[in-house]
Formats: sequence, structure tokens, C-alpha cells
Amino acid sequence: MKIKNLYSVLGLLSIPLVYASRSEFYGDNDNRPELFKLLDDHIGTIKVNLDNDIWSAMKEKTQIGPWQGSGAEKFETKNATMEFFIEGTDYRVNLEPGQLTFELGGKGSRGFVKPGYNIKLEKGSIYDVKNLRIRANARDPTLMREKLSSDIIYKLGLPTTSTNYVNMEVNGEDLGLFIITNKVKKDFINRYFNDKKTNNLYNCPSDHNRFENGEMFESCVNSKDELADNKDDLKKFIDTINNAQSAEDIEKVLDVDQFLKSIVFEFLTLSWDHFLGYCHNFNWYKKSDGKWMMILNDFDETFGADYTPFLFMIYNSGADKSYIPNTDKLYIPNISLRDLDFDHKIIKYLVYDDDTRFRKVIGEAVKKVFNPKVLFNRIDEIADLIRDDITNSRSIGEETGYCKGCINAIGLNPQWNITHFEDGINYGNWNSNIGITFSPALKFFIEGRFKYICHTYGINPETLELIEPRPKVSFWGIKNKNKVSFIGEDFDNDPLVKYSYPDIDKEDFMQEEYNAHPEINNKPVGYEYPPFSYELDNDYDSNTYTDDINSPEATESFNIY
Repeated sequence: MKIKNLYSVLGLLSIPLVYASRSEFYGDNDNRPELFKLLDDHIGTIKVNLDNDIWSAMKEKTQIGPWQGSGAEKFETKNATMEFFIEGTDYRVNLEPGQLTFELGGKGSRGFVKPGYNIKLEKGSIYDVKNLRIRANARDPTLMREKLSSDIIYKLGLPTTSTNYVNMEVNGEDLGLFIITNKVKKDFINRYFNDKKTNNLYNCPSDHNRFENGEMFESCVNSKDELADNKDDLKKFIDTINNAQSAEDIEKVLDVDQFLKSIVFEFLTLSWDHFLGYCHNFNWYKKSDGKWMMILNDFDETFGADYTPFLFMIYNSGADKSYIPNTDKLYIPNISLRDLDFDHKIIKYLVYDDDTRFRKVIGEAVKKVFNPKVLFNRIDEIADLIRDDITNSRSIGEETGYCKGCINAIGLNPQWNITHFEDGINYGNWNSNIGITFSPALKFFIEGRFKYICHTYGINPETLELIEPRPKVSFWGIKNKNKVSFIGEDFDNDPLVKYSYPDIDKEDFMQEEYNAHPEINNKPVGYEYPPFSYELDNDYDSNTYTDDINSPEATESFNIY
């Protein structure tokens, strides 16, 4: 199809010929791009065709070993056609060579067996989306973490990428099921902020983009190539944060309400792959009021996934996490903010010094979305949509010995199948040592996390309201006395290990007597928190730190058992 006809087709299809049903989850004021509304109750299909030699060369470029994805060579072509459609409807778009760029996508994920892809339209959009990010999220047995995360952030009132699902074929080869998202680019900013110039959007994909170490200034890049060398505004922002002595100083340049919502999302879902942990997968955008805000992206490492001591073997700068126990004694649902935070001084001023505002945001998040009633229903809805396609996608080819789309023969392969999907959306925890992937089950994690959050921050688990005055509570720690129970011989080395916590009722934090004495039991048991790194650097007075479970206004004892 010729480029001049592209817009007429898109315009025609903007008038639904068959009305796709929409999830009530998003409410009446759903401002997501039309593509994701159409895919709420359907799985789309993308078919790409290109020269066989180009496809073979692209496959060759997918051969990336574990942890080598960051330096992997890029590969793209403009000499491809693409067809997008929704089966059983009249929603269909065809693109010809020159109208799109098709490329290998991802960074760390390129070191896994099933690579991802990007599709960028040179002109126009597909139902409001110009940049398609298509990912296998091979580490996630449920293929839901990205979807649930973007849904939660939407409920928190933050602009974020949207997520749904597509099946993909290239040259007739069935690559199976992928998540599809948009990207935080100029079209995203124009949509949510009505900013057509987009001169102050910076993407921070590299690791370790901290305020304190200078990496944020060096690594964050302007979304406009022509402004790549102009970072004056970004430098002023970073300098102001680094020179801040109070929350009030920070609020002069940062939208603190928006920032705390993002931090609360990271904390509730244990997203170590954003600001608090590895310090990447976020964007900085300077709004028209002159204040900056953080926009998160890329959500496969959430809901407790891969939070293990292995993280701190790879990245041990910024904070001392040597106290984190091995995964066979680590109780993921009880991770505190202190455990997740890599000693960012901005968190000292906005949370540790006085967590009243932070607690309020947590309370709002729990009431709106982060509770078993809302999320369990959501998980079941998504599972019903994708179950059959997950089954097909993870079927093993007789000739290849791999699942569909699993073309990186030297990449990490968690070997998830439909059993791991069903376990993973419910209460079956799995450790894929062969894929170096640790995956708590979604409902197990959400239920345990909800109990911890309600206890720690004084939220009534029945009414979902903050309890006032705030109760004083005992400390619920992460180091269990009893190891997990698992099927197999070696928890840390068997290829695939299913594990559970049959002795959790014996742990201190589950005991009525322990919870009855919060004044005594207000510190970790079996481990200690080291000083913050900024205390060591600046001779910081540690007595000013307020434990996140016992703020000054805490006056009453309370537990949810």
C-alpha cells in the first residue's frame, strides 16, 4: 500500500466497524492510546515479511550470551512489510517497505532465549501509537508483570506506557506471544502533556543513573538528537537535588507528589529495576510549570521477581546490602523500603526524615488498586485472555527443541511452560536456576505484601483506610529462621525448583506475642542494617533517621492477625 493511502486507512479504521469491548478497569476517562483499548479483550496479530537473507542475518544477531545484551550489536531494516490485525474484526493496517523500521529490541533481555523487537512508523501511527515495543519478557512465567504494573501505575494517576498482547509472525514463522507497549517518546509527551516541542525529555536507560555519582548527567539523553549536547536544564535540576537540605528544597524543582507515587509503585511491587535499585528504566521530563517529573518504563522485574542476593553481587555500589539472606531464607513479601532503596539521599529527605506524606500515598495506592480483591480479579481476567496463546507459545518444537520464537540458542532459557504459568499466577513459586530467574507467584506475593504493608503502615485490611492515630507496630523482617521447602535435591542448582513456605507460621513476625510488644520488637531479628552510604560519606547523624514502621506519631499497638 502506498504511503498516501496509509492515513486514509487509519482514518477509516478510527471509526469502529466492529466495536471491541473495553475493560471497566480503566474507568470512563480512559486516556490510553486507541490501540491498547482495542486489545483489552483481544490478542492482536503482527505479521512481518522481509527478505529471507535479512531475516537470517537478524536471527544471527540474536545469538547473545547471558548478560551480554547491553553491548549487543543493533540490527534493523526498513525493507519490510507489516500487517497488524485483530482476528474476527475489521481492525487491520498494512504497511509497506519504507513506512516502518523493524529492529531487534531490548537490552538485558537480549541475553535470553526469546528476543524482542521494535517497530517504528516513519510517518503516522497505528491507532495512536508510533513506536511499538514488542517483548518476550522471558524471565516472567506469567507474562503479566508488565501488564499489571502499567495498570497499577495508571490507577495511581501517573502517565505511563500501556501494555497488552500480540502474537507475532516473521516470514510465516510463528514466534508466539509477546507483550506490546508504546514508548516514552515525543508522541507520548504530546499526548499526555500537550507538548509538541518536547525539548526537555531525557531517557535514562543505562544502569546506575544516580543523582549523587554524576552518572545521571552523563547517561541520560535528550529525546531529540539535535539537543543531545544541550543538558543545561538537566544539570541545574541534578545540582539542585544534590544540594538540597530539605524536602522543601527538592519541591522547588521536582513534582514530589508524582515522584512519591512512582516510588510507592516501586516499593509495593519490589521493582528493583527502576530508580530505587539499579537506577535506570526511567525518564525525566520538565513540565510547563518548570518542575521535573519521573516517568517509569519497562516492568518485567516487578512483584518480587529476581530480588535475590545475586543482584548485589552484580551491583554492590551505592549501598551495603550484605545482610540480605540467601533466597532459601529470604521472605520476599516483607522487604522494607530500606531493603529496596540503594541509599538515595533524596529518599532521606522525602521519606526517612518524615514518612507521613509517603504513608498517605501508600494508603491511597492500597485503597485504589494494590489489594487482593482488585488485583486477583485482574489476574484472572488477563489469564483467561492469554492462556491458550501462552500454551501455544510455549509448546516445544520437535525439530528445534525450543519454544516458539526462542531463536537465541546461547541465551538464558528459564524453560517456563503452561504449568509454570498456572502456578505463577496463583501460589506456586518457582526458581529457574537454569535461567537465573527467581519468580514468586503473583497471588502469593500480593497477599503477603498486602499483609506486610497494612501492618507496617497502619492500614485497616478490611476497610483499606489509614488507621489514625497511626499504630506503633513490630518489625516484620525478611530473614526467616526456617528454610523454604522445595521439590528436588538442590535449591540453588537444580534446573527448575518449586518452593513454598510451610513453616511460615513459626516465624517471629507471625506470633501474637511478638506483635504485642512493638516497643521491644522494632528492629530486624538475625541481621542489622548498616549505615547509609551518605552517613559514611558526610558524617551524617544517624539519630535523625526515623524507622519507616515507627514514626513519631505512632501511639497504639495494632496487628492484622
